[in-house]
Amino acid sequence: MIAGPTGTGKSELAVRLALARGGEVVNYDSVQVYRGFDIGSAKPATAVRATVPHHLYDMVSPEDEFNAADFARVAQAVIGDIQSRGALPILAGGTFFYLRALLSGLPEMPPRDDAVRSRIRAIFARRRGAARLHRWLSRVDPVSASRIAAADRHRVERALEVWVTAGRPISSWQRPGEAMPGIATIIALRLPREELVARLDARVDAMFAGGLIEETRELLARHPRSARPFASIGYREAVAVIDGALPLDEAIAEVRRRTRAYAKRQMTWLRSERNVHWIDASDRESAFAAATRLTER
Repeated sequence: MIAGPTGTGKSELAVRLALARGGEVVNYDSVQVYRGFDIGSAKPATAVRATVPHHLYDMVSPEDEFNAADFARVAQAVIGDIQSRGALPILAGGTFFYLRALLSGLPEMPPRDDAVRSRIRAIFARRRGAARLHRWLSRVDPVSASRIAAADRHRVERALEVWVTAGRPISSWQRPGEAMPGIATIIALRLPREELVARLDARVDAMFAGGLIEETRELLARHPRSARPFASIGYREAVAVIDGALPLDEAIAEVRRRTRAYAKRQMTWLRSERNVHWIDASDRESAFAAATRLTER
């Protein structure tokens, strides 16, 4: 498993390891699973994906519901198939909630309730609806509210849906335990903060320069604005620019801010994990050499 904050070179390292070790790359990024959302998710280019087998990219229509439980189910099957062929599965991505679902399983919770969800979405659509829903969540489930941002509509929605349908907070469910044993090596890339921030800012600038607004405009012409990936970092701001609600320079600044905050959350998650092998990603060759040694154990 290749982990680390966004912008540290996880995808590049995964491909190099796959070439060196006879491996296949398995995506665990929650936006890269959607078809068409390429630039804003930093999805590996088609030419790169042609060099070694890549799995779980471009597999979901933006209109479809796809959550961590769905990912865990599909990823388990893909990983099992790779192993059955004697190849090495190399997980790369940035959605650590997906990884938790895969490695530790998810608690048995109430199923989706479309009627309740529609009522919650109606509140969200109102003026200051996101703040109102988050205040509600803070009252009924302060643990989840502390972990979920008010703008994260889908997770706020699910937490409230569970509370309404089950009468207990989503944070009270316990995970069943290890669901996907056998992850032998967890490699985490890290950078000095100044270098990471510089990389992240340059990455955001490159996304906008590379056509993020144009890509988003084309996606909006084909898919409803309620589609989940439109709420992700970069796409939400691009939609606001297209709508005339946010100037381009402010959108870029906001994406930079949200990307830095996301990277910080990823580091916090990794520091809480055990048996993580940390590698300095400042020098790509040194990082590759260290990762190669670790995967030869």
